[in-house]
This record gives sequence, structure tokens and C-alpha cells, in this order.
Amino acid sequence: MADYVRKTILSQGYAHIQNVKLTPEEKTEYEVALREYQGSRAKLMMSSSITPEVKTKDGSLKVYATVYGSLTDAMGDISDGFMVALNNLYVSSKMLADACILEGLFLSKVPRKNLTRSEARTGVVKTTKTLFDITAGAAISFEEDSNKRISGTLLDIENKATFLNAQLDEYKDKHLVWSNFLNELSKLPKAPPKMATSEDNSRLKAYQFKIESLKSLVTGFLNSAEGG
Repeated sequence: MADYVRKTILSQGYAHIQNVKLTPEEKTEYEVALREYQGSRAKLMMSSSITPEVKTKDGSLKVYATVYGSLTDAMGDISDGFMVALNNLYVSSKMLADACILEGLFLSKVPRKNLTRSEARTGVVKTTKTLFDITAGAAISFEEDSNKRISGTLLDIENKATFLNAQLDEYKDKHLVWSNFLNELSKLPKAPPKMATSEDNSRLKAYQFKIESLKSLVTGFLNSAEGG
């Protein structure tokens, strides 16, 4: 799984194919053919600036067909909305990974039963989508959630935001993501009902302090991008 958490991965098709024996020359030909297949489709579905990469490992045949690049470039036109573009990219990322798995199996020239494991990975695209989806859901659920559930969700948002920031290599990607994420944070309720109606307002104050801390954290991510 180490390859999966490397920065700027936009898509990765992983396949473990049993009973495949390739000579060094055949292995090179296999990697070149799969990279050409991957590259042409990635540039069409994501961006012309992406970097395709295919690696194979011995032990039968383990294939990693990976696309690296800028999240901003891959999302392209966001005039219809950030989340519309992100969701479209997520679908494209998974579709590409699945296609590379299938092509990798086809090029190996062995039956489907020899594919013992496969995984369509969507890298930083999924990490970004998950963070935004959780936060959008929280803006609704906090109207009914208990204090314990709200605190757990806020901690999850903080951890996922910190993890995502470490994955975003390019300054333009940080700027795009965090400027839009600040908008999502602003949609969280200022006073969740179950806290606002409590005689003890310490939980409400702690909640409001946590929201401001999250905004400060994300503003820091954004300022570091602008400073770069």
C-alpha cells in the first residue's frame, strides 16, 4: 500500500496476476504497452500534463499502473462548481484504474481466474472528496447530532485535512482545495441545537473554539500555498 499514499497520485490500478513468467525483454515490452494505453487515456480523461507510470514486481506479476499530476489541472473547468468537477474526476480516476487493471490482465495473456487481487485506487482525488463529503454531511447532521458525535466528526475532519495537505505537492492545488474548503467550514452551524439549548454553555463554547481552530489550520495551509 506504500505506493498508494505517495503524493499527487491521481489514479492507480493495482493487479496481482498469478502464473505469469516474463523474460526481462517481455517485461519491458509489457510495461511499455500498458504505459502507452494508460497515458493516452489519462491525458484524455484528466489532463495533458499528467505523468503515467507502470511498474511491475516479480512474484507472479504485480502491476502498478499509476498516474501522477496536478489535481487542479485534472479537475479542469470548475465553472459548474468545485464539487461537480471533483466528483467527475473521481469517476474518471476510478474508471481509468479499472481499465488499466483489465488491460494489464489482457496483456499478460492469462485467464481471468489468474487475477487473484486487484484494486482501483483514486489517490488524492478520493482523499479530497472524502474530506469535503464528511464536512458537507456534518453541516446537516450537526443539527441533530450529540456532543460526542460532533466532537468525533470534528477530530476526523482535522485529521483528514492534515493528511490531505501533506499529499498536495503543488501550490496551486493547495490554493484550490483550501480556498474551497474554507467555504465548506463556513457552512457548519454556529450553534448546534443540542448545545444551544443546554443550560451549560461550555460545550457550545468548546465547539465554537474548535471550529475557529479548524479555520485557522486551513488558513495556514492556504497561506503557505500563497507564500510559495
